[in-house]
This record gives sequence, C-alpha cells and structure tokens, in this order.
Amino acid sequence: MERQKSLETSLLRKSQSIREKKHTKEDVLLRKSLSIRERKAPNDNGYLENGFTPKGHPNNKEFHKHQSEDCESSVTVSVCIITFIVVTGSFCVGCGIGFSSVAQHGIMNELSLSVAEYSMFGSIMTLGGLIGAIFSGKISDVLGRKRTMLFCEAFCAIGWLFIALAQDALWLDCGRLLLGIGVGIFSYVIPVYIAEIAPKHVRGSFVFANQLMQNCGLSLFFIIGNFIPWRILSIVGSVPCVIHIICLCFIPESPRWLAKVGRDKECRAALQQLRGHDVDISHEANTIRDMTEISKQNGEKTQIMELFQRRYVFPLIIGVGLMLLQQLSGSSGVVYYASSLYERGGIEYKHSHIEYIFY
Repeated sequence: MERQKSLETSLLRKSQSIREKKHTKEDVLLRKSLSIRERKAPNDNGYLENGFTPKGHPNNKEFHKHQSEDCESSVTVSVCIITFIVVTGSFCVGCGIGFSSVAQHGIMNELSLSVAEYSMFGSIMTLGGLIGAIFSGKISDVLGRKRTMLFCEAFCAIGWLFIALAQDALWLDCGRLLLGIGVGIFSYVIPVYIAEIAPKHVRGSFVFANQLMQNCGLSLFFIIGNFIPWRILSIVGSVPCVIHIICLCFIPESPRWLAKVGRDKECRAALQQLRGHDVDISHEANTIRDMTEISKQNGEKTQIMELFQRRYVFPLIIGVGLMLLQQLSGSSGVVYYASSLYERGGIEYKHSHIEYIFY
C-alpha cells in the first residue's frame, strides 16, 4: 500500500510540474505577442518604435508616392477649363480654313477677281502653314507654349484685319498668308501643350479636342457664311482670336517646358494649379525633372542622321508617309473650294456648305 501511495504522489507531482511548465510557456508566448503588437502600433506621430511607419499610414513614403500618383492621374476641373481655353485656338484654325469657301462668291464679285487670283487667295494659306510649321518647334522651345500661342493669335488677328479691309488681291493674299503662318504654328503647339498638362490615361482624349474644335469652327463658318457678308464674316473670325488672347493670360505655362528651362519653382506652381491646391505634386514634379535631365543628356548626343539608322527607318517612313498621303489626298483643296465643287456637281450655292458639313 505504501508503495502504491508513493507512486501516486510522484505521478501527481509530475503532472503539476508539467502544468506549471505549460503555463509558463503560454505566459512567455503571450508576452511576446503583446510586445510585437506594441511595436507594430504607431505612436501619436505615426511612427513605430523602430522608426518606420505602417504601410497605409499617411506618414509613409510609399503611401505618399501612391497618393501623388493617383492625384497625377486624376482629371481636375482646372485641367478641363485650361484645355478648353487652349483649343479655342483650334476653333480659330477651323474658321480660317473654312473662310475661303463661303466667301468665294462675295469676294470675286465685289473685288472683281479672276479665278486664278482667287485660287491664289485660297491656296496661299497652305504656304503660310508650311512656313509656320517649319519654325514652330524652335519658336515653342524659345518662347514657351503659352507665349507661342499668343504669338500665333497676333498673326491670325492681323490676318483677319487685312482681309476685312482688303481692296485688292494683294491685301487678301497678305491676310491669308498671315493666317496660314498662325495655323501652321498652332497645329504644333496646341497638341504639345495639351499633352504636357493632361494626365497620362486621358492624354489621347484631351488631344483629340484639338481636331474636334477645328471641325466646330469649320462647321460654324459654313453655316453662318450663307447669311453674313464676307467682310463681316472676317471680323467674326477675329472675335475668337481676341477672346483666346485674353483667356491665355490666365492659364499657366506648361510645367514640362518650365522644367526644361530650369524654372523649377514655376514648374511646381503650374503643377499645383493644374492638379489642385490640396494635392501633393512632389512625385510628379520630380518625375518631370528627371525626364527632362535624361532628355537633355540624350539630346546632346543625338544627331539628325541617327533617324536614318536601320531600326528607325521603317517607323519613320510609315509616320511621314501617312502624313504625306493625307495631304496628297487633296482634303485641304476640297475644303478651300467646297462651294464651287458642289455647284459644279449640281447643288445650289446656298446648300453646298450644309452638304459639306455632313461630308
């Protein structure tokens, strides 16, 4: 009996010791888990004990990076309004392109122009566009996108004034040539400015507004040209130019151009106006600055002959070839002389411009 009792007491002691060990292990694990939680919990300033911040906390750099990227990709009211102001220049381009067709009968009858003289008036705009397009890139890089648009509108406004006051073919040709120069520069600087201020994911949609507003100006002149004398119509064409000049004074310069010329403070101010005053634009500003530095370094080493390397020749031929074929299709000639073309097709002069709008 005594031996049995001693065995029972020894078993009881062993079980108690096992329980005590188990409890101590649980206590240790519990303490470790509590200490880990305390370390993971941020303090009042948002920092952990090891100096880092939680992934989703506003003090975390990654959090700010993603937040600024979201703000960069957001379309603000400011961007929409500024884009609308800029494409007013495209509207002026459309008005200038459509003028020669709707004013043909009035100008030829009042100034007694021959077909050859009026053909020169209609086509000289393309010569002006060629001159403007050749120098558009250099002018835009020197003056900036905003001042280049103001420069274009000066050409367009003076051109409309020459046409409105014209007493002979020379005045008409000078005015039309000035319009063409403005149109040639506009065709470069407006898409570039919009592409430089628009968020990445909607850049194509915003640049499309350039062509849309050109067609709006063209359609408007084809409609009202049936009811307004050609001199008054030329004054109407100058009104959007004046409005555009005034509105351009209130929009910012392109942030990318400002970064390119080393005006970092103005670049950040322009970005802040575009993205919103409560938005962190540091990530986008740094990206623009880095891309500008890379392009400068590459630009110093790049020569024009590198375009004719084997890897660039095929894309270059496709791109330039498509643009060349578009012009050789004669679309500009159809627009400039639409009224006479439709008349020869048996459509009345008054209805020819309405028909062309649907074309």
